[in-house]
Amino acid sequence: MKKEVRLLLLFLAFFLSLIFQTTIIPFFQLRGVVPDLLLVLIVFTALFYGAGAGGAAGFAVGFARDLLVGRCYGLQALSGFVAGYAVGCLEGKVFKENPLVSLFLVFSGSLLSGLIFLVGRGITGHSFFSLSLVWRDLILGGLYNTLLAVFLFRPFTRLAAPPAPPGVDPVRLFLDYRG
Repeated sequence: MKKEVRLLLLFLAFFLSLIFQTTIIPFFQLRGVVPDLLLVLIVFTALFYGAGAGGAAGFAVGFARDLLVGRCYGLQALSGFVAGYAVGCLEGKVFKENPLVSLFLVFSGSLLSGLIFLVGRGITGHSFFSLSLVWRDLILGGLYNTLLAVFLFRPFTRLAAPPAPPGVDPVRLFLDYRG
């Protein structure tokens, strides 16, 4: 698949995810925690395309969310940017085709984004900082996002990763890499 087609499909995935995140996904909340489909896509984008693309995707998606549902304008954009940029800095340093690495980074990116968002809301006076809020929003939210990432990893990898050369089996490559 050509690079332009992959980028167009990636843009379409973000657009559809933004629609789903604001309309359908809130019905899948568990104990007040809603999965963050957009953050999962930001982390995957950062992991496969680098810090610049991850930061830009995080900022753009966060800004769109701020305009649609935000009360603290700029806070979603900031938290998305930082999470995307931080994960993107690891792009060439980790074996991103390993699902466990990607899932760990989704969890870590969720924690980082959520922490920035909670601290920002606390600074602006929109909420208070408590351990129960940290447990619910950060830990449970990160676990929920990681569970969502389990189902999105394979399709996103096929979309984002360039095709393997003929005769190269990616599963065999992963097993050989592990030793």
